[in-house]
Amino acid sequence: MKLKNLLFILPVCLVWSCSKKGCTDPIAHNFDPSATKDDGSCFYGLNASSAAFTFQSSPDNENIIIFTADNPSMECSWDFGNGTSGSGVTDTAKYPFAGSFDVTLSVFNSEGNAQNTQSITIDSNDISLFDNPLHLLLTGGVNGPGYRTWHIDSACATNFGVGPPDGNTPDWWSSPANGKPGCGLYDDRYTFHLVGYEYDQVTNGDIYVHNAIAGQFPGSFENLYDYTAPFDDQLDESWDLTQDSMLSFSNIASIGFYTGVNEYKVELLNDTAMWLKYGHSDGQTNWYLRLVPEGFVTTCP
Repeated sequence: MKLKNLLFILPVCLVWSCSKKGCTDPIAHNFDPSATKDDGSCFYGLNASSAAFTFQSSPDNENIIIFTADNPSMECSWDFGNGTSGSGVTDTAKYPFAGSFDVTLSVFNSEGNAQNTQSITIDSNDISLFDNPLHLLLTGGVNGPGYRTWHIDSACATNFGVGPPDGNTPDWWSSPANGKPGCGLYDDRYTFHLVGYEYDQVTNGDIYVHNAIAGQFPGSFENLYDYTAPFDDQLDESWDLTQDSMLSFSNIASIGFYTGVNEYKVELLNDTAMWLKYGHSDGQTNWYLRLVPEGFVTTCP
C-alpha cells in the first residue's frame, strides 16, 4: 500500500476512535472505559432500596407474619429466616418459636437483582403452628418435653449395615445383634430438640468410623475391622429435615457409624423406630442405621 494511502486511512481511524459512543459514567453497570461520548445508554441496576418491604402480624395470630414488597413491579423471592421460603409481592410465614429472625427479600428485573434484610422478633412460642409430622416424630411432638433422644438399636440384628450405592437394603453385610460392642457406637446418644432445631451428639469421647477415613482422626485405632476415633460431644448444633426427608446437621455433627458424610435419607420414622440410609464420601456404598428412642424396649423380629 502506498504511503499516501496510509496517511489518509490513519486520521480517519483516529477520528472514529475519538468519537466512540457509549456509557461514560464509571458508576453505571454498563460503563465503557473506551467511550468518549455518552449515548444515554447508562443503567444503574438495583440497590437495597429496590428490595424494601414491610411486614405486619396477621390479625388472627401474632406468630403469623404478612410480608409485602414495596415495589410490585419486581419478581420477588423471600427467605423468611425460619427455614422456609416464598415468592410473590406478598407472602405469609409462620413462626412457631419465639426469637429473632432475619428475613431477606430478593428482587429481580431486567436491570439486575438486589436484596434487603430486616430482622423480626417473635415474642412467644405457638407450637400449634408447627405441623410437620416428621419433625414432630423426630423430637417427640408438641406434648412431650420438647426433645427426643435416639440411639442405635444394638439389641436387634441389622442395627446397621452396608449395600451397593444404587441399592436400598444392606445386601452386602449387616450387623448381628450387639455386633459391634466397645467400638464407640452403641453408647452414643443423639438428641433432637423441637425449639430452635438444636441437636446434641453425645459421644462419650469417641465414635466409630469407616477404616478408609480413619486417617482423618489422630489417635484412632482399629477395632472390629473399622476404627474407634476420639471425638468430642457436639452440643448445641442444629438439625434440618427437609420435605423430601433428607436429614442433615451443622458443622461436624453426625449420627451413627461415620463414613465422611452428614446427610441422611430418612427411610422410616415413627414413634418407635428410625431407619436411615446414607452414602460414603467415596460414593461406592450405601450405609444403613436403625435407631430407637431412649427408653423404648425393642421387640426384635
